[in-house]
Amino acid sequence: MNASTPSEPTPEDGDPTSFAEAAKNWCRKHWKTTLGVVGVVGLAAVLASLDEGQDDTEDSEDFEPFSEPVAEDQKRQPPRKHEVSGYQRTTKYGVQTVQSYSRGGSTPA
Repeated sequence: MNASTPSEPTPEDGDPTSFAEAAKNWCRKHWKTTLGVVGVVGLAAVLASLDEGQDDTEDSEDFEPFSEPVAEDQKRQPPRKHEVSGYQRTTKYGVQTVQSYSRGGSTPA
């Protein structure tokens, strides 16, 4: 047994370091590894919580998507034909003038 190699690292004053101090020192020395481990654990926690949230909605008895049919008059109507007046717009190439044009009035297929 050699006294020059203690089982725990010791600072300059001779007192053995605590586990918390040794962990902090290791994290400072290996910050990329620490960041990667924290990121992976965080990502796993987020994915687990998302997975649990999906299970809850599938088991819910009140969940009935699109249970009521939409009335004919509430369906989306095609846009009415109308005129768009001319205007100017600024782009990274300068000011461009847009001429007036008509829009809408398409018939549904």
